[in-house]
Amino acid sequence: MFAGVVINKKTAALNRIFHYQVPEDMPVQVGQVVEVEFGRQKLEAIVIELVENIDYPVEKTKPLLQILNLQQLFGSDLLELSQFAADYYLCSRASLLQAMLPAGMYLTGKMPRSRIVRRVRLADNADVSALRGAKQRRVMELLTAAGGNMLLPQLLEQAEAAWPTVKGLADKGLLVVTEETEWDDGTAAPLLPKHKLTPLQSRVLAEIREEFAGEGRPVLLHGVTGSGKTELYLRLAEETLAQGRQVIVLVPEIALTPQTVRVFQQRFGSGVAVLHSGLTATERRQAWLGIAAGQYRMVIGARSAIFAPVPCLGLIVMDEEHEESYRQDNAPRFHARVLAEERCRLTGAHLLLGSATPDVESYHKARIGKYRLCELPERVSGRPQAEVHLVDMSQEFRRGNNSIFSHLLQQKLVDNLRAGGQSLLFLNRRGYQSFVSCRHCGYVVECPHCSVAMAYHTGEEVLKCHYCGQTAPLPRQCPSCGSPAIRYFGAGTQMIVEAVRRLLPGARVARLDRDSTAERGSYERIYQAMLAGEIDVLVGTQMIAKGLDFPNLTLVGVIAADMALNMPDLKSGERAFQLTTQVAGRAGRHRRGEVVVQTYQPRSDILQAACRQDYQEFYQREILRRKLAAYPPFAALLRIVISAGNMASAIEVGRARAWHIQQQLEQQGAEDKVVYWGPKPCPRAKIKDRHRLQIVLKSESLPLIREIAAQAAARVRLPQDCNLVLDVEPLNIY
Repeated sequence: MFAGVVINKKTAALNRIFHYQVPEDMPVQVGQVVEVEFGRQKLEAIVIELVENIDYPVEKTKPLLQILNLQQLFGSDLLELSQFAADYYLCSRASLLQAMLPAGMYLTGKMPRSRIVRRVRLADNADVSALRGAKQRRVMELLTAAGGNMLLPQLLEQAEAAWPTVKGLADKGLLVVTEETEWDDGTAAPLLPKHKLTPLQSRVLAEIREEFAGEGRPVLLHGVTGSGKTELYLRLAEETLAQGRQVIVLVPEIALTPQTVRVFQQRFGSGVAVLHSGLTATERRQAWLGIAAGQYRMVIGARSAIFAPVPCLGLIVMDEEHEESYRQDNAPRFHARVLAEERCRLTGAHLLLGSATPDVESYHKARIGKYRLCELPERVSGRPQAEVHLVDMSQEFRRGNNSIFSHLLQQKLVDNLRAGGQSLLFLNRRGYQSFVSCRHCGYVVECPHCSVAMAYHTGEEVLKCHYCGQTAPLPRQCPSCGSPAIRYFGAGTQMIVEAVRRLLPGARVARLDRDSTAERGSYERIYQAMLAGEIDVLVGTQMIAKGLDFPNLTLVGVIAADMALNMPDLKSGERAFQLTTQVAGRAGRHRRGEVVVQTYQPRSDILQAACRQDYQEFYQREILRRKLAAYPPFAALLRIVISAGNMASAIEVGRARAWHIQQQLEQQGAEDKVVYWGPKPCPRAKIKDRHRLQIVLKSESLPLIREIAAQAAARVRLPQDCNLVLDVEPLNIY
């Protein structure tokens, strides 16, 4: 027998399967970590396959040295998924396998310890008549009253005793002490009954069941905000669990996790595991161990939860499927939706994608039949969408209003507070002000390590780079011309909070962004305070635009709808529509609501469609734009990013890559099938002292440009200070 293994090294030369002989006395299994001799080194490796024959001489193979862990870290579906992802995203298989493990757990064979608790039970035929000690009698009486079985810590606390007392009873044969693994069962509040489905929900649920029972394509559930998509998720999850299979529910942001977990726990009770970056490494490892051991029926988490080691997967639900946070930007780069489709194919599970503003490419797939399209165009119980007001801020300025808030939004905030409603103000920029500039010469204070403006943060009274975290003191005069006319421009969430407090003295104001939620548990505290009515106005970035449901939220203000619209990227219009629509959908979900959208581009067809919550109008315009420009979904993109400590090295490598790309196109006769441009500086040409160039390839054939990019990457040796990234299907090219 031979074991095919992947060496735990991420270098390109080792990105393949190596075969070793399996000693007769070694009970090795697929998915285990073993030690192998590789050259003169002893390295860890993951067993990918066990085969009886290989296509090269047996005398050249070496034996496995030892099994480093008895537990199988990966099931067959995850091993196959790692190969698919490595091929699709042009990354090493070892890096994919490592990404499948929780933080702090590595491919070394060293397993984390589970939480162990001691349990005490009465021994059979225990005779307590000879006991004289008061503490020993107290222990036995408590244990008998509890049915003869208690956790040791509880027993010691209630008996006011210490471990030697219990150990003495165990030594006499009166008690039995055992150790067992402790799992967090996630028990929630009393279970809530099912909501009665509307006729439209019932019809859509029947359509989804029909698809899953038949062809089994992924289902795209397009439902407006407040249309009851979550209730359908719950019904389908319940049916899957009844079949003895497990469910994975993916959410895009950590901010949504507490709400989603609560909803599912209130329906199903215990057996819900949570995986996301807000947990400690120990908590994530413990949850992973419990999932692998089959202790949980359901897993809820962010994109990494797609790798949860559930033994019998039956359903993956991907809520807010359009969100870009499902894409991982650091190596290994992957999109959870692509891997969810493949994992469902490997396991026979079903995939349900849900959104009020679907990704344009997903909706296109549904329109051409690759997905089943199911739609919920109305809110539950006929509740109307919030009334939306589009305000032209240029007119406000001409009328003498220099405030962050339009006159309309100011009045609505005052009226809503008096009426006892909650308000939400959305601005996708944290900090106090977005940049510092000289009014005399136009100089803008940039980060010395990144090609981006530094933002002013009040409280800390510093300028901060949102890319590398560099801070700098506030300049008193222009570093370029010496003028004292240096001022702050733009607005961030901190400034919005200050403006609200001036407008609404005494109002309870909170902020939800990356800065305010750096402390562990802060998401949950803010969410609970908003739910309990302890916050009057919540100010935040895109974290507050996604899926949150607050019954008393009746007013939403979009402070600067132009920000996403004006990004230099092919998906900027889609992002602007999605953010505006999603944040507007937070208002009036349970009571009549209003939305004020502030913009300097009131005639934008994208913003007007968002204000009308009209996805169809947006989609028809956007898909035509994509088709005319030959952009996804009508073509595939691949980005090669070269970064180096100095620009000369980056240019040298970039030119060599471009030359190899051209050579391959000529050799394959594919000049008319692939368009490429670059090397050119990235729009953010320097990040963390690294100079960045990019080459972008475009073609109708993704496999073709993957092959060309991989060959170009392999044929040029990188200087020591140079890195290269292959970004397959990038979400942005800036």
